[in-house]
Amino acid sequence: MSAGGFTSVNTGTAVDGNVLLVGEARAESAMDAAACIGCGACVAACKNASAMLFVSAKVMHLAQLPQGEPERKTRAVNMVAQMDKEGFGSCSNTGACEAACPKEISVKHIAKLSREILKSKACS
Repeated sequence: MSAGGFTSVNTGTAVDGNVLLVGEARAESAMDAAACIGCGACVAACKNASAMLFVSAKVMHLAQLPQGEPERKTRAVNMVAQMDKEGFGSCSNTGACEAACPKEISVKHIAKLSREILKSKACS
């Protein structure tokens, strides 16, 4: 989380819910990702001990909302780099993580994370 799974901007008090317009599909996808509780069941179920489902859920939650925009260009790269530094394995897309997740986080977030990384690297 300290590698970018947060927003560093002081957002002050809560604003009216209608000030920052977010489409229904985007809001639903962001909230689905935000359901991740960081329990580690995905890592334990993965034959490679990959934390990609957890990392992708955290990155995609913020990437889809206006509040996550300030760090968007660096968040995905930094969080995956930290995951690698911590010694987690690579994702091999077996889907065991999704099957073990108590919050039913979809592996689709991993694909979205890969796109975020490509966008981040292209912009730098």
